[in-house]
Amino acid sequence: MEKMFSNVKFGAHPINWCNDDMDNLGDEYSFEDIVDQASQAGYVGIELGRKFPRDPKILKPELEKRGLSLTSGWCDTMFGCEELRDKFFDEFKEKAMFFKEMGCKFVIAAEGTGSSCWDPREYRAEKGVQKFNEKEWKLFADGLNAAGAFCKEQGMILVYHVHTGTCVETHEETQKMCDLTDPDLVYILADTGHLHFCGVDIPKFFEYFADRIKYVHLKDIRPLVLEVVKQFNVDFNNAVKAGIFTVPGDGCIDYKAVMNILQKHNYEGWMMVEAEQYLNTPKAFEFAKMAREYLKEITGV
Repeated sequence: MEKMFSNVKFGAHPINWCNDDMDNLGDEYSFEDIVDQASQAGYVGIELGRKFPRDPKILKPELEKRGLSLTSGWCDTMFGCEELRDKFFDEFKEKAMFFKEMGCKFVIAAEGTGSSCWDPREYRAEKGVQKFNEKEWKLFADGLNAAGAFCKEQGMILVYHVHTGTCVETHEETQKMCDLTDPDLVYILADTGHLHFCGVDIPKFFEYFADRIKYVHLKDIRPLVLEVVKQFNVDFNNAVKAGIFTVPGDGCIDYKAVMNILQKHNYEGWMMVEAEQYLNTPKAFEFAKMAREYLKEITGV
């Protein structure tokens, strides 16, 4: 088919092989396994993973010889927490400078304050997310604006990851974040799997926030697993272990509709296949290839 996009590249997240949050998922994969298989499956970009060397002088040539570019990586923030916001902002800047040295254009931010997964003050998996009050919303938005300004000064773009179990996981919360932040400093990472998990209308979300979406994660959902997760109130990490996420084309999300909207709004940049590793059979490589072939089939890219 004719190419839908003139300047879109597909990458793969290392979490397809080795989970960043749960060491027992995919730990058998080495850094070399991950980057070799990502390249062999037809991807040209990859995000940072826990098995990756943190020295650009080592990492950059290893990626280059496989035809891969580092696209970005995850940065925890705690901007909504008065006690921890400065510490996490310093860490954010340090990570951003690493990404700059690696030639990345994007820096991914995700807020941990009150989240069900990453708030260092309290493990909230069973309690669920603690939503922001107005004071926390202001702290959070001010922090994002400052982080976005820092990225812009460095020639990069801050993309905020709308994510299950955090302060920003719905359409309405994304709208509030956008209203409170500078549109020239803070953009959106739209993740199809997390949006569907949270009951968000995906085509409506992509259409409505098209001007702010600068980075896309492509993960699919197994509807039967989602039904069980919702019925029994299974926490996020255990939902991953149960296999709630899979690659595009293997679940229930209508990716043709998503691609049509992105094409309509002249989307450019990275789209990253990111389906959390949950078991090693069938192999992650087979999932990665299946996703790449499916995306080529529906986009021509």
